[in-house]
Amino acid sequence: MPEKLVFEHTVEGLFVRGLVGRVTPALRERLKGVGVDLDRKLQPAYGFDTFCSAVRVAARELHPEVPEEVGYGLLGERMVDGYRETVLGRAAFGVIQLLGPRRALGRAQQMFRSGNNYSEIRLADVLPTEVHLWMNEAGTLRYFTQGALLAGLRATGAHQPQVAVQDFSEAHVTYRLTWRDGRGA
Repeated sequence: MPEKLVFEHTVEGLFVRGLVGRVTPALRERLKGVGVDLDRKLQPAYGFDTFCSAVRVAARELHPEVPEEVGYGLLGERMVDGYRETVLGRAAFGVIQLLGPRRALGRAQQMFRSGNNYSEIRLADVLPTEVHLWMNEAGTLRYFTQGALLAGLRATGAHQPQVAVQDFSEAHVTYRLTWRDGRGA
C-alpha cells in the first residue's frame, strides 16, 4: 500500500492562505518541529502523519478555548477558504459554484483526491437536500474534514448547510450533509 500523502496545494490552502496573518512565530516554529516549514518552499507532498500533526498543532495554538473537534473543524473551513485562492482551487470552485450542492457532491471524490492520494468516498442520497457521505478518514482529522465539507457546501451556494459526524470507527466516518432547498438542490 502506497504512503498516504497530502499534496502541496492543500498545505498551502490551510497554512499559507487560509491562516494568513494568524501564523505566529511560535506556531511557525511548532509547525517546523512537526515537518511543515513555512519559511521554505512547500514540498510537493507531505506524509499523512505529518499533515495530521501540523493540523493538531495549529488547532491547539489557534483555538485553545474550544474542544479539539471544534478547532479542527474551524481549520477545515479555513483550508477550503484558502484553497479557493490557489490556482487549482480557483478553477475547481469556479465549476462547483455552477453545479450547486447536489451535483458538486457527486464530484467529492475528485475534489478530495486533488488534495491527497488516499480519499475514498461513497454517497448515499437520503432526501433532495440530504446526503450521507462515507469516507475513509480516521482519527480527529474527521472533524477537520467535517469543516472542509461545510465550507465546500457553502461554496456551492447551499443555503444553511450543516455537516454532522453521524458514525465513525478507527478507519472511516459517515457524515450527514443537509442544506435548505434553494438554488439547484
